[in-house]
Amino acid sequence: MTTRFVPTHVRSAIEVVATDRDRTASERKAFARFSDRLSEFSVTGTASKTNPPRHTPVQTALDQTSISSSESQIIRVCKLYRETIMDVDHYSEEYGDSLGESISEEFGSETAAALANTNHLTPQLRDRLLEASTRAQKSRHALLQGLKHEHSALQNADETLSELGADLDDILSAQSLQTWPDEELTTTQKNLHERERECNRLATDRQTTLHEQRVPSTHHIDLEFIEYLYRSLPVTYPVLTDITSLADTLRTACDDIDDTLSSRESSHIRSPSASS
Repeated sequence: MTTRFVPTHVRSAIEVVATDRDRTASERKAFARFSDRLSEFSVTGTASKTNPPRHTPVQTALDQTSISSSESQIIRVCKLYRETIMDVDHYSEEYGDSLGESISEEFGSETAAALANTNHLTPQLRDRLLEASTRAQKSRHALLQGLKHEHSALQNADETLSELGADLDDILSAQSLQTWPDEELTTTQKNLHERERECNRLATDRQTTLHEQRVPSTHHIDLEFIEYLYRSLPVTYPVLTDITSLADTLRTACDDIDDTLSSRESSHIRSPSASS
């Protein structure tokens, strides 16, 4: 027999999580490369102020600095940022922002302003950049652990739901049920009830996990982990959606068996006894 039920939403979620996991790992490595190379930069004890024009946003000032013809220390930092953090394969698709916008988002507006207002890399500014990069690495690491845990949970859900939804083709065919003996119908109905109870247990466990799970700190996200993670899917809770769908399918099958047995019982009652 073939598998009737396929947890399609769970499988879509697996693809989403796998992609996000790989991208997060790439970003963590990019920040590590940025830190390693930045730590080798020479620094000066004093900063030379080159304030951007009044009313010029920090992001614009940084973008203008990055394309200047002079090879200042700050321009080298900006180039390094482009060559590492902004060079991950998915950067344009996922973010698509400018250098200044990216630095402000990742390292904070104060650090971005400090970069935009000087041509010299002081020890203090380099330390600030290194600290911000370390925080970014840690936040990616925390998010990566959450993604790995979710990926494992999704794979387990896919396997369990596929097993619970296996071999349902004949059971779901009301016409075929008419040919089954009463004993086989009763045994099958008991099995379906057991599967439905297992679905209820899975749903309870999943809801408990969802209540405890939030996005590890990154990019200032404060949404619940699952809402953030599955924002691109048609359903917010793919596991619960597939569990509910399978439970409904099992319940319908049980009802069909009930109808078949009831119909037979009514038929026996209406039939004249053999002794009459």
